[in-house]
Amino acid sequence: MVGKTGLVQVVDTRNGTVLVQADTGGRATGVAVSPDGRRLYVVNGWTGAITVVDPATGEIVDRLFTQVQLSHAVMRPDGQRLYVSAGGGVAVVDPENFQMVAVVKAGGQPQGLAVHPNNKILYVANSQDGTVGLIDTATAFQTSAVQVGGLPQHLAISPDGKRLYVSAMRLGGSTPGTVSVIDTTTNQVVGAVEVGRGAGSIAVTPDGATVYLTLPKERSVVVLDAATMTVRERLPIDAPSVAIAPGDTRVFLATGTTTTVLDSTNAVLTTYRMKTGELQEARPRPFDAALVAFPPQPTGTGLRTSSSKSSRSSTGSS
Repeated sequence: MVGKTGLVQVVDTRNGTVLVQADTGGRATGVAVSPDGRRLYVVNGWTGAITVVDPATGEIVDRLFTQVQLSHAVMRPDGQRLYVSAGGGVAVVDPENFQMVAVVKAGGQPQGLAVHPNNKILYVANSQDGTVGLIDTATAFQTSAVQVGGLPQHLAISPDGKRLYVSAMRLGGSTPGTVSVIDTTTNQVVGAVEVGRGAGSIAVTPDGATVYLTLPKERSVVVLDAATMTVRERLPIDAPSVAIAPGDTRVFLATGTTTTVLDSTNAVLTTYRMKTGELQEARPRPFDAALVAFPPQPTGTGLRTSSSKSSRSSTGSS
């Protein structure tokens, strides 16, 4: 779990225990995790930095300064590349030596990112263009773009890689936002639904049947039926971020000083209380959860989250 100010808390998702805390030292806008759960990459977007945290100890092990404002991040499922969106394109980082190896020219104001399970295509939400760009990960070149309209913000791909979901804002406060779905085989928009004001983060259940979308402006979470692209339910939960661990039926929502966990019926299964302070600060900052993430693919048989680690626990979250 990552707070707005860059504080990180590693949570055991079995019981909500906060295992480790860290401070990345800047406002967080994105987060990604290595497939083995041993490295957590926090994007301190306003300062243009990418901070690497060891989730087993909370140690800041490295930091990369890009000198540009950054936004979202995603790890390729094979763990070979980290992608970070920025104002002029997408930074490509080699996690092994933690160096930027390329910058991909994308559309206007890249935001949300997603990688196909086959590792070959990076999708990027080009917010100013109203498009989703398709980037060939082998050549680091945008090969095409799909028009979705509005201001695309967040992306999520189904576990089987067949459908890409796009949340987009519309211009004007009273105009509804939308969720569009792209068939990744044809790269055509095959459905869309109006969801409400704004557009937040998206998560897809492991079976691909249900899509969760946060609407921070309305302090609610929308539950979509993936087959019909219709709104199944609206939950009165104020959360800026949602995530689902690979193979897990639970839904994790960042809810300020807590993490709210839903079961498969959308009932609140439990609420984990986050810690405040304990980082040797003169005036401890309250933890304000803004981002929750998991490794891009399961490791072993345990359910693991963005700061899970094989040396400490089979279940974790950050």
